[in-house]
Amino acid sequence: MTDKESTGHDLDRSVEERRSKAAVDRLRSLLRPERLATNDELAEMWSGYISLERDGELQKGFRRLVDSASTFSIGKPDKRRILAIIGRSGAGKSTAIAKHVASTREMHPYPDEDGVWIQPTLYMELPSPCSPTRLALDGIEALGHPFKGHATRDAVWKEFERLLKLHKVMFLILDEVQNAIENANTTEISVLGNNFKMLTQRPDWPVRLVLAGVPPLGSFLARKQLYTRRTVVRFDTLDLDAPANLATIRTVLERVVVRDAGLRTGFDVTDEFLQRLLHANFSEFGSTVQMIRNAVELAVRNKREVVELEDFVMVYASDSGAGRRINVFLAKDWRDLDPTAAALTEEDRAWEHERRRAKGKNATKYSVRPQ
Repeated sequence: MTDKESTGHDLDRSVEERRSKAAVDRLRSLLRPERLATNDELAEMWSGYISLERDGELQKGFRRLVDSASTFSIGKPDKRRILAIIGRSGAGKSTAIAKHVASTREMHPYPDEDGVWIQPTLYMELPSPCSPTRLALDGIEALGHPFKGHATRDAVWKEFERLLKLHKVMFLILDEVQNAIENANTTEISVLGNNFKMLTQRPDWPVRLVLAGVPPLGSFLARKQLYTRRTVVRFDTLDLDAPANLATIRTVLERVVVRDAGLRTGFDVTDEFLQRLLHANFSEFGSTVQMIRNAVELAVRNKREVVELEDFVMVYASDSGAGRRINVFLAKDWRDLDPTAAALTEEDRAWEHERRRAKGKNATKYSVRPQ
């Protein structure tokens, strides 16, 4: 990067950051002081990260990437330069990535010998849908260089690779990778796999990849060209009938309510309540933690020292659109309730029925319902 390019890039970033801060400051100035204080209090409460056993494996995965990046110049034979994080929506993948990047010093920005700030880690959340060409174009733009010229697939990937080296990006984090896979044809899938492979094995500047997403990411990574180059950390769902998982959620509930918020629960936290809580969140850890925090927020905003069952009832009603009769925290047949269907009207069901009929015998609610 030339001095002129780096100066212009840093200036643009400084102007953008200043304008962003001004926009937030203006918004804060319009809030009542009492509400603003509560917002800040809640933000401080929820700033902590709640780890699970899987975080140990994720930390090892990040350390392997760093170790790998530190030795490529001396020709270390290292092929595993992809860390894959696979789990369903709400599992906590994005939050975990942010936490582990923040705690990995080698992935942080730093000034080089010329005083230019280097960002060794580039994070991208892929849009839906995302073709291989769109991915590269978004990466080029994220690096501050709008693409000029005819955007052929080969041209944009060549430029993306050049800019990754120019900006000294060692770690490329791609979140929501399923958006580049779900609607891709066979050729696009092959191209994407080849491009990922090439990024990680360039002799002059191999990039370490972190790929995060929901299925079919696992199927994509099963390709032979990537199988020998990746390490996988799974963010599995929590079996709501497993005593160990209920004990984990009980501990999390106590931490959030008592330690983080300084409150207490005003109801009997039974195993069945914990099972209902997991069911309301599809047995995903990240979503479950968020629901607990949302219930606590209701108590805090209403200046109560006790978190009640009704707080969870109200949060679920708000999240799902469910009435009290089909509220997971109240209904007797809670195991049979589908939280995603709670907001469906008769018109919605009729529309889905027609779509299912049109798609034929192989239709499922996932192929019929917009995702």
